[in-house]
Amino acid sequence: MTVSLSPTCGRRALLICLTRPAPAVALAVLALVAVALAPVRLFAADGGEPVVERRIDDVADVPADARLALFTSQQYRDEGDPDSAVDLLIRFLEERPEQEHFLLHFHLAVSWQQRGDLEEALNSYRRSVEMEPNFAQGWLNMGELAYNMGLYGKAAESLIKGYEVSEWKEPNVLFFSAASLVMDGRSHDAIPVLEQLVAGSEHAKLEWHRALIMAYLETDDSEKGAAATDRLIRQYPEDPDAWRLAFRYFASSAMYEEAAVALTVAGYFRPLSRGEEMTLGDLYLAIGVPVTAGDYYGSAVADSGSVADLERLASAHLAAYEYEEAFAALDRALDLEPTARLWSLLGDLHFMQKSYQDSYDAYARCIETDAEYERAYLMMGYCAMQLEQNDRALAALEKAAEFPEQAAKANQLMAAVRYYAGQ
Repeated sequence: MTVSLSPTCGRRALLICLTRPAPAVALAVLALVAVALAPVRLFAADGGEPVVERRIDDVADVPADARLALFTSQQYRDEGDPDSAVDLLIRFLEERPEQEHFLLHFHLAVSWQQRGDLEEALNSYRRSVEMEPNFAQGWLNMGELAYNMGLYGKAAESLIKGYEVSEWKEPNVLFFSAASLVMDGRSHDAIPVLEQLVAGSEHAKLEWHRALIMAYLETDDSEKGAAATDRLIRQYPEDPDAWRLAFRYFASSAMYEEAAVALTVAGYFRPLSRGEEMTLGDLYLAIGVPVTAGDYYGSAVADSGSVADLERLASAHLAAYEYEEAFAALDRALDLEPTARLWSLLGDLHFMQKSYQDSYDAYARCIETDAEYERAYLMMGYCAMQLEQNDRALAALEKAAEFPEQAAKANQLMAAVRYYAGQ
């Protein structure tokens, strides 16, 4: 698995649970996981000369014989023969120790790496920067290699040092150093790096914001996380991906009103998926706006929908006192799969409209489907009482009393039935 210092970073949708926010550590890893998807190109694509900064690594100060060894080893690598490059450089360093130069170790590291000897390559990069601590490319290559070897702590250290001594100050180096810290389990240490990255640019990239926001989420810094999310939206006010990122942060922080607003705005710029519409319905239902929840549920299941989706739609309409729409949703769901829960919900709907016989019948169908659905017995007793059908009421309530959670209420109602019936 390799990493890339290119500005691209993949996007992956996050699932949320409205009653239990997604684990923050998972969000942080998802925010940075795209780092591991593309190869680093610190060298020319054709395998040519390393891209290095002038002055420190100018070969003009390399002794003539060492310079010839560098050029010859580069030719070997260009020809796809890293073995000869390694042999040449090792032999030169052994035979001419007085001409040891950090660039010789650097090119030896590149040759080891091309040959697939990664531990040897890492050691040679290390020796190169030991001899010349201000050699930025040596630090950067060592950081790249360490990351790809899973040595994330070493990668972070090397990339940060490379950034510090580099004249270029390439922002993506900071991003990848932060990614290394996160992968090393040090999200708290990644935050200052990401803050520097975002604050240091008027055009901070979306993935930089994402990494910082998710790091705040993982470290439970809600105040800074919310501020970072607001800063993201101010910089990208018309970017649907920015609004979706804001939604994910707010939803995972149990800030459901803000999450609903963010996902709603995202839908203005790019149509919501069916899943997003269902999620938005969940959010509006959670914050007590069932009418709007029903609108989004209805849109999501307009052409098709699972039983669970239709149940959510019916529940939203029921909470909004939109009985006709709730009946329609339940009819569709019952046609698909007549579950005990759906029959119970239909009984509730009839009960709210004081249609007690229809309600009783629905609860009876619920019990036919699941004889252990204890609440249905209690509700059948209620309905029979309203219909003044005392025998049926007592029969249902006696059954309800067999369930511990229903016993107290059922016994209380049976006493009332007997009292009014003169028994």
